Amino acid sequence: LEMVSRDFRCLRSMRVDYLDAEGERQTLTGSGFRVAIHVPSAARNVEVSFQVVGGGPVCKVDRRDPGMPFVKDANDERPPEIFCYEECPPCVQYEIRGVAWRAHISRVIEQSGRGGGEEDFSPTNSTGPDGRTLFDGVPDRVPAVGGIVDLQEAHSEYLLPSEVLLFEPSPTEIHMRGEVKRGSRLIFLNQPLTEDENAGLLEYRQALVKRGVLAAENDPFPRYMGAHSLRLIQSAKYNMQKAADMLKTCVTERVRRLPIAEADVLNDLRLGFAYWHGRDKKCRPCLVLRLERLGPLLLDKERAVRLVIFVLEYGLRFAMVPGRVENWVVVIDLQNVMSIINPLHIGSLIGTASAIGTTLEKVYCGRMVWIKIVNMPGSGMLTRAINGVIPTEKKDKVEFPTDAKAALRDLFEPNQLERRYGGTSPDLKPEESYPFKFFPNPRGRAARENTAQWEKDADTNDDVSAMKSEGLNDVEDFSLHESATLPFHEGVLWDESSDEARARWLDIALRSALTPEAAAALTQRHGKQARLCRSMSDWMMTVNPAVVGKVSLMRSTTAGFGESAPEPEVKWATKDDIKILSL
Repeated sequence: LEMVSRDFRCLRSMRVDYLDAEGERQTLTGSGFRVAIHVPSAARNVEVSFQVVGGGPVCKVDRRDPGMPFVKDANDERPPEIFCYEECPPCVQYEIRGVAWRAHISRVIEQSGRGGGEEDFSPTNSTGPDGRTLFDGVPDRVPAVGGIVDLQEAHSEYLLPSEVLLFEPSPTEIHMRGEVKRGSRLIFLNQPLTEDENAGLLEYRQALVKRGVLAAENDPFPRYMGAHSLRLIQSAKYNMQKAADMLKTCVTERVRRLPIAEADVLNDLRLGFAYWHGRDKKCRPCLVLRLERLGPLLLDKERAVRLVIFVLEYGLRFAMVPGRVENWVVVIDLQNVMSIINPLHIGSLIGTASAIGTTLEKVYCGRMVWIKIVNMPGSGMLTRAINGVIPTEKKDKVEFPTDAKAALRDLFEPNQLERRYGGTSPDLKPEESYPFKFFPNPRGRAARENTAQWEKDADTNDDVSAMKSEGLNDVEDFSLHESATLPFHEGVLWDESSDEARARWLDIALRSALTPEAAAALTQRHGKQARLCRSMSDWMMTVNPAVVGKVSLMRSTTAGFGESAPEPEVKWATKDDIKILSL
């Protein structure tokens, strides 16, 4: 049973009374903004009630009325809200909101059975925008990516171009230094796993069964962490108890805060503290953290964490490509940071920094390739202090370059960086940092060499020649984020720890937009032809065939009177066709 605060106006508590297996009356309580209480499955006559800490009971409202009026009894008094169950319910979430004297349960979400039905993760099962309904169910059904809703600001026209969608990672981008060994994986989804990794997934399931998260070791992982499960295991160094603890952290720090509406964090986005800006030469988006712009976030840990979660969820939902681009890089700028540090606020600063660190390293683990901490002030004392809190196993990912421009020059094309970091893009004022900025041709010369190969292949390959004629090989293409569905961005973990686990994803993987190497591995392992994707035509037909179908229909219905209809096979869609119809 879970109580989730949808505002932070006052602290509340939840109380659960029940009869145990021996018929003894038991009571469990918890206080805070989020409270979860595990009730034994043998419990009977369960009663759940709520109270404002330091105040009175939470009273009953009429949830059928949008105004949520309080219910009154025959004596014209407000009765307390008490939920009664003859048997222990599988899973119930109570959303609570309101000031101390008007606190009320605004929504009750009850799961009818353990685990619920299977979710369809087909790459083509949803093309609509993300909505709040995705997060209205019990926590186990919350998507693994997304969580940001009601976006009103326009996306960058280069947010997700074909150059990123078709990027083919090298062995060094899939595993650190190209070494296929335990703990080295960087790209986890839409890729074959090793025997050791599959054994780890089975052991993790067994640990979660012992904790009551799963009913049986062949049950699917909760959706909110299914795609991330191997990341949690690797980050915990295959210590399954630590990995289970990280799962709990994911629920506490991510799931219970979702969804986050753009309007709720828009003012904080325009402080310019945290923002995406361009991509490195491996197409990985770059997260910039400007500590001097923390402003009011410095003393408000919850507000800072919600902002960072919004920014990271945006990156996962729109800027990543499972199996190809799954990581980000981070620039932390400490210029003028000493001007915001007041000795009276040291505790708040440490608490905020710690909360942000937990979000980056535990909730969104396995995503960061490197951090460059630039413009370090002082004589080195601050450097030693920061270095002292970085875990030993993370130190090889963190650098303190004295010359930020020189350190970043070889990692990015100039147009991907602000001038302050050695690039050619204008330095952003705080209010200019959102909507986030992305730019064409992040791969630079590598992409141009790829284009040259296309020119060569067009002479001998009819498919490549057709795409070339339509301009679909341009490295400075428009963004296709509108055609990329939520299931596409979630990706699929190729879990082969059991026959049941494999059956959940195999058919989906065979229909996914895979790299040639991943497609070949899947075909070889399972004897079924997997679909490789090296062109935008392949990608559109796989991820969003509805657009291609509309193009074909549009062309057939616009033929002039007396003209013969086009052949039934689909013709190549031009850039304008795809851009207009995907919108």
